[in-house]
Amino acid sequence: MATKQEIRDYFAKFGKEGGKATARNRTPEQRSEAARKAVEARWAQNEKRITAAIKEVTSGTKALLKKARAAQDRLAKKKK
Repeated sequence: MATKQEIRDYFAKFGKEGGKATARNRTPEQRSEAARKAVEARWAQNEKRITAAIKEVTSGTKALLKKARAAQDRLAKKKK
């Protein structure tokens, strides 16, 4: 029986060959299009992450501002 590592190596070998065969069978324009789509997909993922981070910061900032205003109101009431 083959070990897990042997199985991984076996399939990795064919994965590498498949990519090379695909590249050989495509025209330069097709390869360029595939590369462009891959770049766009990576940028789309990054954009989602950045948007999520901005929302998190914005909501955190809003919560802090709300707490600061409440603290200011409490201090203003104490001074009166």
